[in-house]
Amino acid sequence: MNPGEPQDETLRCGKRPKAAGLGMLRHCCLALSASLLLPAGCTSTLYLAINGTSPRPPVEVFDCVRSQILVLGYTPTSFDVQDHRITARKYDWETHLADSRFRRMTERLLIEVGNSGQGSTHLRIGAHTFAELATQRGPTEIEQNASPAVRAAAQALLEACGS
Repeated sequence: MNPGEPQDETLRCGKRPKAAGLGMLRHCCLALSASLLLPAGCTSTLYLAINGTSPRPPVEVFDCVRSQILVLGYTPTSFDVQDHRITARKYDWETHLADSRFRRMTERLLIEVGNSGQGSTHLRIGAHTFAELATQRGPTEIEQNASPAVRAAAQALLEACGS
């Protein structure tokens, strides 16, 4: 045997043992499948989206939404009478985060009212919760999971003005 050659017969012939090759292949496949499947399984939306219908015309449903927002304690921030869209917000001063930059939580409702294909009215509600932080560049909002309060408000709005 030459001093530079490997001593093991399987390595000298250029072949590796089958067990080592399969084990390495299994580890590679496991790492690859984990890297591909983990992000797909862990993604989720932070907001709540609710859809409903109503037999009433869009103008009546839009008026109902505008009045119910005030009843629920939200402040309308913008509305489009022509396209039947409205946004509203409510500040949550009771919730706190362990961050010195935290100011308040903001709950937002985004509502769209429109005609559906069957002659009824379609009601689309988006419920969002944001943490407002006071940073060096000014107030910054970071979306959080929809809070139970904004979820309940969206559901109450759907029950009052939807089906």
